[in-house]
Amino acid sequence: MENKLNIKNINQRVQELGLNQTALAKKMQVSKEAVSKWLQNEKYPRPDKLLKLARLLNLSFSELVCKVSTGNEPVIAFRRKGAHKITPEYINQAKDMGMMLTELTSYLPFDDLSQPAILKSPSVDYDYVRKVTNRVRGKIKIRESDEIRFDNLIRFFNDLQAVIIPVLWGNRENHENALHIYLPESMTTWIYLNLDCRMHDFKFWMAHELGHIHAPTLQGEAGEDFADNFAGALLFPHDLAKSEYDALRHFGDIWTQINRIKSLAEKLVVSPLTVYYQINKYADYSGNPKIDLESSKAIYQVTTNFNKQFQRVSEGHFGTKSPSPSRYVASAKEYFSSPFFDILGKYLIEHHKSASFIQSLLNIPLLDAQNVYKELR
Repeated sequence: MENKLNIKNINQRVQELGLNQTALAKKMQVSKEAVSKWLQNEKYPRPDKLLKLARLLNLSFSELVCKVSTGNEPVIAFRRKGAHKITPEYINQAKDMGMMLTELTSYLPFDDLSQPAILKSPSVDYDYVRKVTNRVRGKIKIRESDEIRFDNLIRFFNDLQAVIIPVLWGNRENHENALHIYLPESMTTWIYLNLDCRMHDFKFWMAHELGHIHAPTLQGEAGEDFADNFAGALLFPHDLAKSEYDALRHFGDIWTQINRIKSLAEKLVVSPLTVYYQINKYADYSGNPKIDLESSKAIYQVTTNFNKQFQRVSEGHFGTKSPSPSRYVASAKEYFSSPFFDILGKYLIEHHKSASFIQSLLNIPLLDAQNVYKELR
């Protein structure tokens, strides 16, 4: 976004005060040509002139100035958690992080002559999502009945030239699991993945982010819905959903059904809810009655207890919730094949940046940023 004068408000107030451009220029102690360029939005006043103009016309800053999209501002994607609302302050903060990432793009070790292919007309239509995710499985050479492993997903992120940024955010209310930032000007994708979430949720969020990478033009709820549908179908595809639906229909009670779902979830390293939702999406698609495990809320209780049995990603990687800065920085390359900290270190040195840059870029406390800064220097 960039600031531009609100010409409509200015012209209205100039008329109310009985002024013309010559009189306005005289009061502002600038040339008539300068005023003319201001009112045609060809030039933007210096801060001292902007303040003087606001006082002269008795306009607040928000009345005098409006923000206009440049077309190159960062595109932010995130799924809010539960009933939590995403505040304008958070959105602006995420966009500021995106603007900081633009400074790192020239350091990326990617082909800068082309961008990875994206979907022409992304849709949540069942057949469309099935076709897209089957193609992805084909590219990573995984059969429909097989588990997609973390290394499969990470390799596909790299093929799509997406930069993974591992973070330790704890229990954040807003972007607890991931934050996706697409920079249109450089056509680069940056994904903050929170290592402080459960292993089974983490795999879903990685797949979810792959959905965003394939459909950067979809924003807001439409983008989130597509990414959710993409992740579910990728991790628990159609043929598997069909066979499991048929099996569950023959079980006599919900606890037998739930145990079957838990077993599948554990085998595929996904949440029981992911399995359950995909089975019922198949039921809808095929015109069959759904498997009802929601009326009793049993599926939700079971999923909560199921996830608690497994470590957080950070504990699995580091053996502790608080890894040393060296282990944390090394994890980006070691686990995620990400160049992020390598290019960040080069940028810090060449541009003489301080730890506060890392604090803002990673949205972490200053002390943690200082520790990472020492490791990168």
